[in-house]
Order: sequence, then C-alpha cells, then structure tokens
Amino acid sequence: MSNVALVTGASRGIGREIAESLASRGYRLILVARNLERLREAAQSLTKRHGVDVSLVAVDLRAFDDVATAISKEIAAMGRLDVLVNSAGVFHFGTSGMAINEMDDLLMVNVKAMHNICRVCLDALKQSNCAHIFNISSIAGVEGFAPIGGYAASKFAVVGYGQSLAQELISEGVKVTTLCPDIVDTDMSVGSGLLSNQMIAPSDIGKAVEFVLSLSDCAIVDQMTIKCRTVIERNGLR
Repeated sequence: MSNVALVTGASRGIGREIAESLASRGYRLILVARNLERLREAAQSLTKRHGVDVSLVAVDLRAFDDVATAISKEIAAMGRLDVLVNSAGVFHFGTSGMAINEMDDLLMVNVKAMHNICRVCLDALKQSNCAHIFNISSIAGVEGFAPIGGYAASKFAVVGYGQSLAQELISEGVKVTTLCPDIVDTDMSVGSGLLSNQMIAPSDIGKAVEFVLSLSDCAIVDQMTIKCRTVIERNGLR
C-alpha cells in the first residue's frame, strides 16, 4: 500500500505545489482547503498527471471540531498517514495598529488550526515507519518586519511550535521540519512590489520537501530558510 500525505491549503499556492511534488513520488493524497471547486480541480489534475488516489476535505480550518471529524474519517479510509503538511495560512498587514480581530484570525488559522490538525493526525503518523510533519512558516518567522508584526508573531509561533514538537516526537519516529521561505510567487505576495520572476517559485518549496524526504533516516532537517535573491540584492544596494 503506497504512502499517504495530508496537505492543508492544497487548492493553490505553496500547498498545491507540495501536493504536486508528493504525487510525483507516488503518495496518495488527502487535500484540505475551504474551496471545494478548487480542490476538485487540483485533484483532477493530480490524478491525471500522476495516477494517484486523491480524497478531498473542504472545510474551514477555524471549525476545529468539523476539521477533526472530517480528517479522521479520510485517514481511516486511506488506512494510514505518513506525511502531514501544514501549509494553510492567512495574511494581514499591520503591527501596533492591527485590529484585534485580524490578530485573532492570524493566530486562529496560522497557529491554532495547525496545532489542531497535528493533534488529529499524530496517532496515525506514529504508526508509520517514515512519518514526517512539515509546517510552513516564513522568513517572517525568524526575522521581524515593521509592516507585518502580527503575521510575524504568528509565524514565529509556528517556528517555536515546530522546534518543540520535533523534540517531543523524535523518539516516536516522527520527524518535524519547519520551512521558512521568503517571498513566494503566490496570491499572498500581492503587494510585495516584486514581479513574478523576482520571487521564489512555489515549485521550489515542493522541491525542498522532496529533498528532505529523500534523506536517510538518521538525517534531520529541523528548519530550512529559503531566501529570495531579489530581496537580498535589493537590501545590499541600500
């Protein structure tokens, strides 16, 4: 029976590209996102291109109980879970002036929803002999930026959670990697001021996941920061 991966935020952007990479490796997939139509489009493409089984969970990750019920059902139907990718996230501008409801939304989706999904998936992951959790943070999870302090706070939390989870689970055979990319060419990067060819390609994040999964059992990548060449060059000219 082939391995199974669950990917949140899988209907577009980084999550969609990671799903593509995992499908190319033969993983059966559980795709999670809010938009059922986009999920169906992704599933049809992945099945056509790679011939893998794909199941869909269309749910708002803020609905914790509904998420737990739906995901548990799909894991049971697949019979196993080997890789979990927490890619879903939201973005709001603002630091000291950010509205409380926007900060709540950042923490609800980027942190609490991720934790909820980890809790739901852990029992199945612990039964795998190659279990791996990937949490998608951001460059803003390792470095603060004045205009996006609320977002940075949520992504710093993802990094800290991942580091702690990795230590907790390593003795049970579950690896944890936190990916911290700079500006990636997705809908969330609108307003960055960069052209598409100046940003990190979403497929690069999929390749990063493939690289980590290709390593030997004794190798652990606890955190990976992927910087944007354009940003480095621009900062160097200041």
